[in-house]
Amino acid sequence: MPVISICLSPGLQRSVIIDTLIPGEVNRLKSVVIDVAGKGVNVCRVLQRLGIEALCLAQGGSNADEVMALARSEGLELRLIASSGTLRTCTSIIETSMATGRRVTELVEPSACVDEACVAALAEALLTLLPTASALVIAGSMAPGYPPGYQAHLADLARQTGVPVAIDQQGAALVDVLSMRPALVKINLAEFVATFLADRFRGGEHSGMLAQPALAAELTAAIADVSRGYATSFVLTRGANSIVLARDGQLRVVAVQPLAASEVVSPIGSGDSFLAGMLAQLLQTGATDWERLSLDDLADATTLATACAQSNARTARPGFLDESFARH
Repeated sequence: MPVISICLSPGLQRSVIIDTLIPGEVNRLKSVVIDVAGKGVNVCRVLQRLGIEALCLAQGGSNADEVMALARSEGLELRLIASSGTLRTCTSIIETSMATGRRVTELVEPSACVDEACVAALAEALLTLLPTASALVIAGSMAPGYPPGYQAHLADLARQTGVPVAIDQQGAALVDVLSMRPALVKINLAEFVATFLADRFRGGEHSGMLAQPALAAELTAAIADVSRGYATSFVLTRGANSIVLARDGQLRVVAVQPLAASEVVSPIGSGDSFLAGMLAQLLQTGATDWERLSLDDLADATTLATACAQSNARTARPGFLDESFARH
């Protein structure tokens, strides 16, 4: 029974390595690698590498043949619904000669608008797959052309079939999907605060109050309050800092042993790898009551999830695990 991973903004990821990027000058690259990417794609890729049956459902485009050829070459189970336009290419520029460690600059292209026929066909394809699915993942943003509430509609299809849903979204799209009672919401703390607590707290993932190693008591109390209003489990990552688990007003903070700066190549795809690792652990340990995952279950699953996220950070490619992880 496969995990179905929905990616509504797929594309290609061009990861380039350079000593130092000098704006306004000719820059010679040390290496370039191109992969199929998108949050839902990355989740699917890591699940497969962990031995979990998975497939990714996404829209295609005029360059779908190139995307599918790359997917086949790595054994990625990808199914594209026909659409016009061109799937975007995003670029990660990884500088290796920084004194404080590697620096990664991400260039994100806009997604092409999807066809109306693709919108209907993707939902129909999901309906066909759900009866044999073990879980549904909806990760990332939507390309233009998908109607408001579309991700909530897909989550509702899964709920009606009795398939647990895991979400990695933020903002209005997340609030919309929460009405469908997903089993699990995995986002970073900054995204959670921007979605639910923007009027009370400021800062981003790497700056201000949210980036402090120790969480302020007023912030943890606010997270617990938000969790009381939704029938789901929240897993909030904080980069190299601790992980916050919240459910029904109960909170748990799980410590993380961070990587050394010299070990990190690129963080792109690490959040997706974390979600894949958490799902893999829950599935392998036979989680049954998805509607009320305990904090103990979630805390146990963070071990594999963190290992996957850190393994991905050791690579230049999104949603890949490094060789040492594979050997382990």
